[in-house]
Amino acid sequence: MSRFAATLAMSLLLSGASLGAAHADALSMVLDHHVANMKSGSLDGVMADYAPDAVVVTPAGMISPSGVFTGKDVRKLFAVLTDKDHVPGNKTMQTRYENVSPDTTIMHWVQFKGSKQEVSGYDVFVVRGGKVVFQTVIVNPAK
Repeated sequence: MSRFAATLAMSLLLSGASLGAAHADALSMVLDHHVANMKSGSLDGVMADYAPDAVVVTPAGMISPSGVFTGKDVRKLFAVLTDKDHVPGNKTMQTRYENVSPDTTIMHWVQFKGSKQEVSGYDVFVVRGGKVVFQTVIVNPAK
């Protein structure tokens, strides 16, 4: 686990946040739906999981100079990430979830595992009312 993820998890645990099974199941359902739609390249399916005022932060320069997408601009990000050039990597994506609070999950992911193209990272998702309200994408340095 990265230092950021460990710090986030520790601060949430120390704050007294408890994670109930119902919350964990709800988070997993949203993320499972997100991953399935990323793998199939369904932009509308992906967007169904996001609140209208969602904020998504990616590495600066990855898709946009700032890497910050808010509200309707979130669709622009996922239009790129679900396009024909990205779906092959999405289809190979393996994930595991690390629930850190009732509304926050870290999704560890890897694409093209074991190949020269391998890329991995983790996303921190905050889900409220069944919708993603915040996500940050962290891409691990190449091996």
